[in-house]
Amino acid sequence: MKKFISTLMCCLTLVILAAPAFAQKTAEDYLKASRTRLETRDLDGALAALDKAVELKPDFAEAYFERHRLHMLKGALDPALADLNKALLIDPEMKLAYVLRGRIRMMKSDMNGALSDFDNAVGKGYRSDEVYSSRANLRMMKQDYEGAISDFNTAISMNPGRIGYYLGRGAARAASGDEEGALADYTEIINRFEQKESERLAAGKGGRKATPFDMTSPLIKGQESSAKVVTNSKGETLRGVTMTGTEVTTKFNTNMTPEQMEYLPNVAGAYLNRAGIYIKRGDSDAALADLNKSITIHPFFGALQMRGQEFRKRGDLNAAIADFTKAIEQQPQMAFFYVDRGAALQALGKGDEAEKDFARAVELDPSLKITVEKRRAEAKKEGGKKSP
Repeated sequence: MKKFISTLMCCLTLVILAAPAFAQKTAEDYLKASRTRLETRDLDGALAALDKAVELKPDFAEAYFERHRLHMLKGALDPALADLNKALLIDPEMKLAYVLRGRIRMMKSDMNGALSDFDNAVGKGYRSDEVYSSRANLRMMKQDYEGAISDFNTAISMNPGRIGYYLGRGAARAASGDEEGALADYTEIINRFEQKESERLAAGKGGRKATPFDMTSPLIKGQESSAKVVTNSKGETLRGVTMTGTEVTTKFNTNMTPEQMEYLPNVAGAYLNRAGIYIKRGDSDAALADLNKSITIHPFFGALQMRGQEFRKRGDLNAAIADFTKAIEQQPQMAFFYVDRGAALQALGKGDEAEKDFARAVELDPSLKITVEKRRAEAKKEGGKKSP
């Protein structure tokens, strides 16, 4: 009997000692827990679960990949990038990880790194028109226009309805010297838009209203961040992200529709770029017609400056000054806008106002000093000729 009791107690002890081992969570359990917490928007809880997952299993590529997403949601680019680096080190065949790392590298202005990532993604068989488009834009920056055109061709073949791809290909063609090809791409966008406008008017919907651009490119620094929704002075809802020690300049106007964010600006860009070709060819009337359309659809500061310059050539100084002023209101740090307006004011005989603009231009960009002196002298001569 004593022997039986002794054996029973030994078995119970073994069961008790073994119980915690059976109850202990695995790295996979923590990965599942993080997804559950993410569904309830518990980012900190989800992040803590993934921290535990990689602690238990340091070579868990999927957990690093998932954790990078959480860092991105919190606006922390450097930790997100580090996690993708780790995931790809463990599993170099994670095609999507290359794509996402490429996008982060673009946000951090590491264009060579981003291009390498997109090359890897495509080389490993990742098929996405957006990836080809992104790589095309990077190739444009490196002046690889042939490669950019090839990538835009592929993107268009995969998604022919995305007019931004025609705009990009048109720019690449123009940069490579193929003006006719560029005109064809810009005109393709414009024809599609005008067809839709005709259909809208026939349906009694009226034309679209001008839509000011209200997004900025991101400039990312720092590692920690917080995000908040704020309302600006116009009553527009913005999502702002703040990093420790600095700010991320990314702003997103949540009142803008997808059409306002992408479609209309691309249409306006097609008119603007086509106008540029017309100006180069000396067809001022056609250029002004396109610039008027561009500004009506989407009053981008580049179009305002270009139209102001055309008005200036025609001698309509007041109209030119009005456009330069609007461009400055949108981009007050663009030094050359002040040079343009200053020259127009000088030619109009408003020397004091002109000097203020010239001084501001040099303050913003000291390298423009010689340009300012030249433009000032030319404008004074022009103004003298017009004086009685």
